[in-house]
Amino acid sequence: MQKKWIELFDGLMKGDIPFEQEGYIVVTRFDPNSPYAVMELISFKNVKNIQSTSSGVTFHSDGFKTFVVFEPMNYQFRFMEPYLREGAAQVPLRFNECVIVDLPRRDRIIMSKDPYTSYGSFTVDKPEHGNFVYYIFGAPDVEDIICHFVGAVLNEDLKVPKSALPQIFTVIKDNLTKFHKFAG
Repeated sequence: MQKKWIELFDGLMKGDIPFEQEGYIVVTRFDPNSPYAVMELISFKNVKNIQSTSSGVTFHSDGFKTFVVFEPMNYQFRFMEPYLREGAAQVPLRFNECVIVDLPRRDRIIMSKDPYTSYGSFTVDKPEHGNFVYYIFGAPDVEDIICHFVGAVLNEDLKVPKSALPQIFTVIKDNLTKFHKFAG
C-alpha cells in the first residue's frame, strides 16, 4: 500500500497539502508521563479560510471528529468521564457515547460511537515533542490508509496486540462512513 500522508504543518508551509482530494487530519498526543494517548481523526469540507495562530492553525470549516483513546491499565483517571479529564487527556465524550475495547493486558481503547461535530471552525495545535499531526489523503482507499496508520501507532508505539486491531478498525470505518454522510 502506497503511503499517502504528509506532516500537516510542514505540508502547509511548503504548500504541499492536496486539499482538493478527500483527506483527514490525524492528531496524535502522547502523555509524557504514561502510555496514555489520544488520536483524533478530523474530516472537513468547504474550507473558507485557513488561519495560522501562535499555537497552530484554525480551519474555518465544520470539522467532523472521531477519537481513539488508549488507556493503560494503571491510568489514574480511568473511571472519570473523558470530557471531565484535564488538559490533553480530555476528549468531548461521555462513556455512553463510546465504544470500549478491553485489551488482553487490561489496557483499553475508548472510541467515539459517532463523530463529534465542531461547527464553524476548529483548531489544530502544533505538536509538542513526541506528538504528531498528519494529513492523510488519497481516494479511493483513504479508509484503509487511515486504519493502517492508526494500527501502526497502536501496535508499534502502544503495544496494542494485532488481534485487537480488526475490532478497532470496524469502529473507525463506521465513523468514517458517517463522516461521508455528514459531508454528503
